[in-house]
Amino acid sequence: MSPNAKQLTNTRVLVTKIPQDVAPNKSHFRTVVLTEESPILKDNEVLVQNIIFSLDPYIRHEFAEGQEETTVIGFAIAKVIDSKNSGFPVGALVLSPSNWESYTHVNRPEAIADLVRIDELVSSKLPLSAYNGVLGIPGYTSWDSLHSLGNPKAGETIYISSAAGTLGQLTGQLAKRKGLRVIGSAGSDEKVAFLTKELGFDAAFNYKTEDKRAALTRLAGERGLDIYYDLVGDDTIEVVLDLLNPKGRIVSVGILALHQNQAPPAPRNLVNILFKQLRYEGYLVFERYENVGKFWEEVTPLVESGEIKYKETVLESGVETLAENYLAFLSGKYTGKVNVQVASL
Repeated sequence: MSPNAKQLTNTRVLVTKIPQDVAPNKSHFRTVVLTEESPILKDNEVLVQNIIFSLDPYIRHEFAEGQEETTVIGFAIAKVIDSKNSGFPVGALVLSPSNWESYTHVNRPEAIADLVRIDELVSSKLPLSAYNGVLGIPGYTSWDSLHSLGNPKAGETIYISSAAGTLGQLTGQLAKRKGLRVIGSAGSDEKVAFLTKELGFDAAFNYKTEDKRAALTRLAGERGLDIYYDLVGDDTIEVVLDLLNPKGRIVSVGILALHQNQAPPAPRNLVNILFKQLRYEGYLVFERYENVGKFWEEVTPLVESGEIKYKETVLESGVETLAENYLAFLSGKYTGKVNVQVASL
């Protein structure tokens, strides 16, 4: 180490590469505390201090089979503490593709491209954590996927699985504002009540205690379904293919069942896609950033005024708790967005 180099104490979470047919558990994770030399940045690179980590289902893909042990890549609200990038000066707040660690050297071209500056957007009326959820990448995902793939029309009926999560909450409220009838499902009676009584869903059911086919057939009624906003990727798709109206749309945004090692069998009625002329399309947010400005312009005032409601959990604890909190999140312990604040501004 250079005697004049700045030293960083970096707490980092490492994970064993877990086969996809094995559910993650505590034994797969290890926390290390390292004293590291602050990196010498090349052009366009930045060094960030991670402030609030977002816990999201997709992180499970970081645990796929491969190397014995590696860092976990997630998403965080972070502060730029060193920079060779004019777009992200020192002191800027960013949404950053960050490792589960105290400090992240953002140097991969694809990671630099995914940086989003937010300090000029942050509202004094809202907590910073909102920009990891309802006004962050999850919120934009809901807004953009609903409009670009769902093509919602007033009077239609949309069904949203895992509706009490971050994406489901916002998607349902946006659909209501468009004049749709909204049906949701969630994994507890408390979450079902939250959807109907607080968020204004027209109907909801507990998928753990009710048969999905019976519940959806009853709630959709003669009107059927026009849009299925799929956040789970489970065997519900077979039910939905029977209930969707001609020219219906399936927006595939999440695969929570696979994250929880519950991969479903293939549906037996795929013929409905052909004969009903259904559209079944997947959505990846990192390829669709072009409308994020419009999203903030439209949705920020609605969140500030309380017209758009959201529920989140902010856990104030260290980097070393990320794995434990992530496993609790995967189990369905929390309602809505889950953030872990590991440092203060």
